[in-house]
Amino acid sequence: MDLIVLRLLHIGAGAFWVGAVLTFFLFVQPAAVAVGPEAMKFTYQLIHHRGLPAVILAAAAVTVLAGILLLAITSNGFDPDLLFATSRMGFTVGGVVAILTFGIGALYVFPRTRTVEQTLGRLLAESRSPSPDEQQLLGRVARESRRAGWVVLLGLVVATVAMATARYWSLFL
Repeated sequence: MDLIVLRLLHIGAGAFWVGAVLTFFLFVQPAAVAVGPEAMKFTYQLIHHRGLPAVILAAAAVTVLAGILLLAITSNGFDPDLLFATSRMGFTVGGVVAILTFGIGALYVFPRTRTVEQTLGRLLAESRSPSPDEQQLLGRVARESRRAGWVVLLGLVVATVAMATARYWSLFL
């Protein structure tokens, strides 16, 4: 029963994590950048009031923690012989990539969303447009987040493919 619950948490949170990152970095962020200053209220609503970055980070944490617990249970406490068996390498590789991807999101992307949230909150509270320095800051953060978003997306794709094809790895190794 515990395995079923962990698998449901892992797959459900993972699907949300991948979908939310795809949606945010491929659709929402580019649309907000294209719209320009008029998108401030929408972006602030999404980041501050709806808490999308925190929800994505929470889903990522649940995915990674459930995955670690699943791996611990199914590998008899991280037994190297089981972890590195060819029939299980997809799970090990996928898990390592997912943990690294989570780290990038938590330590690099998430703090940048806080910078955007604080800057937009100040601008909206003062009912003004961004100054040239604030425009530069928001542009830099958007570029950095976009690059990191692509790295996160790539990591999520690699992790997903590695785990989805885990049973076939023994054919190639």
